[in-house]
Amino acid sequence: MAEPEGEGRGSVFAGLPQMAQVVGQFVAPATLLAGLLFYWGFFHARGFCGYFGVDSAVLGLTTTDYVMRSADGLFVPLAAYAAATLAVMWGWVALPRRLRQGRWPRGILPGAAIVGVLLLINGLSRLRFETPMNQALGVAPSCVIVGLLLTWSVVVARRRKLSTESATPAHSTAPFEWGLIFLLVGGSFFWGATDYSLAVGRGRAIEFESVTLPRAAGLTVYTEKALDLNVPGVRRIACTDAAAAYHYRYDGLVLVMTAGENLVAVPRTWRREHGTAIVLPRTGAGAARLEFTTSNPAVAPTAC
Repeated sequence: MAEPEGEGRGSVFAGLPQMAQVVGQFVAPATLLAGLLFYWGFFHARGFCGYFGVDSAVLGLTTTDYVMRSADGLFVPLAAYAAATLAVMWGWVALPRRLRQGRWPRGILPGAAIVGVLLLINGLSRLRFETPMNQALGVAPSCVIVGLLLTWSVVVARRRKLSTESATPAHSTAPFEWGLIFLLVGGSFFWGATDYSLAVGRGRAIEFESVTLPRAAGLTVYTEKALDLNVPGVRRIACTDAAAAYHYRYDGLVLVMTAGENLVAVPRTWRREHGTAIVLPRTGAGAARLEFTTSNPAVAPTAC
């Protein structure tokens, strides 16, 4: 009885378990996953804050903040690659047996090899320069993944053909070769997910500017000492009551996000072309109080 593919000694997957064991000895899966989520969340925050002109590194975002943001920039590429992989696997199984086990046309392997190499060149060229063929979001890493897998499939088919002609078992892919394949495929996915996280963060900021900002709750900041917020769209009112705990009030702001001990706010009239974002430390000089107005954000309170 013939051994199922993937279990025999001559299978191309024979080196896969050894490679997985070697990787597992150096990298704990939970640690690797946490590190990746942190990294993708970092670029999501970088894209979001960068749109407002704020460097996310100065906000003191915590690891939890980054991990929570990573889901927004990770789900789509993960779902897209997973769906594409399942489509190929299930599509292959759905083919009639005569097509799966029959002899392939003579020119299919050279054609697949040419297509795979061209895809690899197009994807890897993005590392040095941009062209109309590789500059779109996700195109370059996807080209590397598809081109590599397509080329590898041609190599596997060629090895099987040579082993059949020489009456020797099919050559199995060594763990080192599996390691290189996973390095390139995983690195390309990492590359694509990073670019997507950065783009999603920027996209969320654009959505905030166009949709959320005009109707978001108004933020009124009461402070013990003057903040000198000389920003268009922000009105400063000095309180006349000498016994008041807060001597200044700033109207016209909208809260964008909170980050550790910092608040990021912009005027309601903010536009990227001529706007200024404000980072307010919660533990600044003097006491401060925040007041949110949701009933009618266009109308500011008239008294301290």
